[in-house]
Amino acid sequence: MRIEAALKIKMEQYNVEKDQVMLLQEHVGEAQREAIMKMKSLHEKRGPKGKGGGKNAWGVKGGKIEKKSRTEMDREEL
Repeated sequence: MRIEAALKIKMEQYNVEKDQVMLLQEHVGEAQREAIMKMKSLHEKRGPKGKGGGKNAWGVKGGKIEKKSRTEMDREEL
């Protein structure tokens, strides 16, 4: 529905087999768990604020990462 709103069109329904979707859901869950563990590891390596030369977890010094809504990100992909 978010994609339809970003594209401003109504898409036709795509039918899939439930077994295939459930298999993909397991892989997505595994990837999410791994990403969370890596982010926690990066955060722990960074240490408390004030140390590390003012860099954030991605190594960007003095810059802030711009937060965007999912809808804004969808529109940018067009």
